Amino acid sequence: MQYVVRPEKPGGSVSYGGVFAFTVATPGRYRIALGSGAWIDVLADGKPATSVAHGHGPACTGIRKMVDFDLGAGRYVLQVAGNGTADLPLMVTKLPA
Repeated sequence: MQYVVRPEKPGGSVSYGGVFAFTVATPGRYRIALGSGAWIDVLADGKPATSVAHGHGPACTGIRKMVDFDLGAGRYVLQVAGNGTADLPLMVTKLPA
């Protein structure tokens, strides 16, 4: 796996990762929801965005980790590192203002 930039917490030799691109059309607060406790970095122009909130999903869902970011319009790269399996459900969504 080759990342855009080295993840802050890359995981061990038996972990999995991935790189995903997404576009923000409307600036605002966005939530990344994951089905595991994997590490994520959101990059804009190769620089990491700062998270503004962290949480867990409801017990009755498959959401284990949620991280919020204040993002401007533009293209972003989401890096996932340290996942325990080769697959990972994830979602990027804009939160209501």
